[in-house]
Amino acid sequence: MTIKQSYVHRFMAMTVPCEATLIASEAAALARDIETNTRRLEEKFNFYSDTSMLTKTINQRSGKRVVIDTETLDILTKVREYSIATQGIFDITVGTVKTLLQSNAKTREQVYQDAAPYMGLAAWDIEDNILIMHFPITQLDLGGVIKEVAVDQALAIAEQASSGALINFGGDVRASGCKVDGSDFVVAVVNPHEQTQALFALPLRNQALTTSAHYARRQQFSDQESSHILASQDTHQQVISVTVVADSALQAGIISTALTINPRLTVPEEIGFALVDEQLNVHQNTDFLLS
Repeated sequence: MTIKQSYVHRFMAMTVPCEATLIASEAAALARDIETNTRRLEEKFNFYSDTSMLTKTINQRSGKRVVIDTETLDILTKVREYSIATQGIFDITVGTVKTLLQSNAKTREQVYQDAAPYMGLAAWDIEDNILIMHFPITQLDLGGVIKEVAVDQALAIAEQASSGALINFGGDVRASGCKVDGSDFVVAVVNPHEQTQALFALPLRNQALTTSAHYARRQQFSDQESSHILASQDTHQQVISVTVVADSALQAGIISTALTINPRLTVPEEIGFALVDEQLNVHQNTDFLLS
């Protein structure tokens, strides 16, 4: 059967607009499955929900060792691998900072001083199907990865019965196959200064693309605002957005976030990236950085 046009399904989840473009005979059913699964992930891993698995099982744990299900094990194993590749710059224990902020209004310096001994890759580990949390105060926040996991899982659902798919959840994108006419899917990257406009566009085929930026959302401390991308050294001031192309949205998202903090981070050769400076120049190396 020849598919003459693509099917587009839109919904809101994880605080962002989500869109699945599918080239399939049973596209509507696939789209429903994608939306259902995305909402399941949102509910399961919501840092701010008192009833999520993340909160009840991990962050409100009663001991050091937590038995985790297969899906959580797979996600955390990949997150740890990619976090190690960023030299620990990407850090899901940033939930510790958020928890301290919720309980007491503190300056940025105070919060990070208090949280630092309980954060980082040394604060957690995985052994078989056991998550080991070395300090009672450490809190995991998977807000920086679950949208990307949802994109990857959405594509896996789509690939069961489609000849082409483009998944776009709030700018985290993954493509499979091609459009109805055989051409590549083309993804636009937002202009950080004028977010209704595109700064540049890239063709994608069987690849993922994510963009991390610190211009849209802010985190409030008692003495200052900072990027919602929380890091002790803050985001790099000469880079206002980073776009990464990789094999999976999870890998791309972790690397793009890490590069907003340290754009000089060494990334694997197969990973493509573009750095945008304040003047909207697009760079594929770090020669322009002053410090």
